[in-house]
Amino acid sequence: MKYYQEQDILNMERIHDLLEALPGFMRNYVSYMATGSTSRRTIINYVYDIRGFLTFLADSRHMEVSSITAEYLSKLNNFDFDEYFLHMDTYQRKSSKNKSLATTNSEPGKARKLSALKSLYQFLFQYQLISLNPIAGYKLKLKRKKPVITAMNVEEVHSVMNSVETGETLNDRQKAFAEKTKYRDTALLSLMLNTGIRVSECVGIDMEDINWKEKKLNVHRKGGGDDPEVYLNDLAVQSLQDYINIERKCDDPDEHALFLSNTGHRITVRSVERIVKKYSQGAVPGKHITPHKLRSTFGTNLYQATGDIHLTSKALNHSSIEVTASHYADVDRRQRQEAVEIIEERYEGS
Repeated sequence: MKYYQEQDILNMERIHDLLEALPGFMRNYVSYMATGSTSRRTIINYVYDIRGFLTFLADSRHMEVSSITAEYLSKLNNFDFDEYFLHMDTYQRKSSKNKSLATTNSEPGKARKLSALKSLYQFLFQYQLISLNPIAGYKLKLKRKKPVITAMNVEEVHSVMNSVETGETLNDRQKAFAEKTKYRDTALLSLMLNTGIRVSECVGIDMEDINWKEKKLNVHRKGGGDDPEVYLNDLAVQSLQDYINIERKCDDPDEHALFLSNTGHRITVRSVERIVKKYSQGAVPGKHITPHKLRSTFGTNLYQATGDIHLTSKALNHSSIEVTASHYADVDRRQRQEAVEIIEERYEGS
């Protein structure tokens, strides 16, 4: 829990820094969002998106961002919003070194930006800062792509875990470094592959979250999910015990994190992403494997083994059965196709 509290504080500090250059109504908007169930991460993403929209307006209309009023926003129309989203297809942004970088937005990225703007306008209208909500009926024509699940099969999972154990797919420098973190990395990957928890949930685990007797974890769910319990199989339990007993060293009595970096502090999401990439790019060269793909691997293999979409949805802590079905419908199609082919083989062999 301490990890998430620290992240909340950092996110709120970033938000306050952003608000310095934005119109006054943005402070009221952030307060409005913070009083609900919206996560701090979502709020900061929305503030970034709205800042981008206000910057676009200021640049294209030769204004200062801070001078944009709620009344001005109420006078925009669909043509203005079309112009903005056309601009978002390809635009220039400044890097941290003040270099101009060409940037594009994916369809989900544009959808999130529209969601942020609608949230802002809803607030302005609800609190009577505007009398008209011009974006209420605006629809963005997005090309909906069917989600493609990139998952590893059982052999590929074995290949990745063997790479962690032996380091055979690593170069000499990587191998020397990995030898010091072999048990931690094994436990990390084993836990995600055997439970399907999100990478943010994985790095957020504290030592006291583990219930060894009942073989389960108390996970701090993304967005405050209603089922914090995750059950562990023997593989996951053994890898965690090996890591804790052999390799985990922590001199700070106030550090409760399960997974530690080489500095003895809680490992970051970015570090886990690098670890997964390091072992998978040599072990599974044909696929781009990320921590989220480990989650997809768990979900795919669970669904293939059980055929139970409800169980899979529950294990992945999806918000609804529809979310799971939309992701794993193709797995279901392949299973039904294979079933027909099995029947054909049996008939021909009889």
